[in-house]
Amino acid sequence: MKWADGRRWICYCAVGTILAVGIGGGLGGCGQKPQTLTIAVIPKSMGEDFWGTVEQGARAAAADLGVKIEWQGPLTETDHAAQNSILENMVSRGVHGVAIAPLDRKASRKPVENAVRAGVPVVVFDSELDSEAYVSFVASNNEQGGRIGGEHLAKLLGGKGRVMCMRFVQGTGSTEARAKGFLEAAQAAGLTVVAHPHAEDATVAGCKKTALNTLESLVKQGRLELDGIFACNDRSTMGVLEALQDLAKSGVQIQVRFVGFDFTPRLIEALQKGAIDALVVQNPYKMGYMAVEVLVKHLRGEPVEKFYDTGVQVVTKQRLEQEPEIRKLVGLKD
Repeated sequence: MKWADGRRWICYCAVGTILAVGIGGGLGGCGQKPQTLTIAVIPKSMGEDFWGTVEQGARAAAADLGVKIEWQGPLTETDHAAQNSILENMVSRGVHGVAIAPLDRKASRKPVENAVRAGVPVVVFDSELDSEAYVSFVASNNEQGGRIGGEHLAKLLGGKGRVMCMRFVQGTGSTEARAKGFLEAAQAAGLTVVAHPHAEDATVAGCKKTALNTLESLVKQGRLELDGIFACNDRSTMGVLEALQDLAKSGVQIQVRFVGFDFTPRLIEALQKGAIDALVVQNPYKMGYMAVEVLVKHLRGEPVEKFYDTGVQVVTKQRLEQEPEIRKLVGLKD
């Protein structure tokens, strides 16, 4: 029998299947009909390419491990109240554990801690949380991702030039860490950071609007006085790409090296066509799989680490052409 915090007990058979779950200090229940683990997986939003791939990984893990998952998230990555409400609802429904990608490292703290106090263990994935209440954190090393993006951009520019960092919405732990890593690497390499704005909202349109306003302020005598750009996630990367395209259509002269973060089919196409020089790529499928896997291990009484790094790397057009594993990672068929 396993005790979480003195309030929830779980009884297992020899192979780790839950036989009974209870709240409070009551005993009994062993020998009852086996009960399948039910886990809530709460992404930052529904329907985006990135989160769709995370879902595939989570569902694959659930199938492999013989557990049930409830996949539900807010419609947008700015609806903190909706995500908190989903978490509270999942706890009240009696799920055995929760894996959540927090929308805000501060605003998500209390709801997660409330879940843990109710006896529901939580694994955090993708973005940091300002709390130690969670069982484990499964994510890319986001600061390192930003750092290698900055180093690659500096290499493309020969260690000098004016650059911009296109952030995402404020408070998002993953993208703030990437921006931090990029800014430190860019400055260490001798680049001059002239702007690092936050997106107006979490949509491609909001990112594009902010990027376009910033880029227009850097146009002098019909020329964009900027040598390099780093964008912190898929939507900020797409927003910058569309903003650059609009500027070019208006007649502005542009000669800029561009490193983005994450991948979607449109971003991979832009990389292949040379509109983007490189993408810093993480592994969303692995992230979804491991978030479920680590939570199930914990629920079955197995030891887990506090942090699991799912990996990040720079992908270029050349690597896409020459490395089958990279093509597989970003969803390209040989």
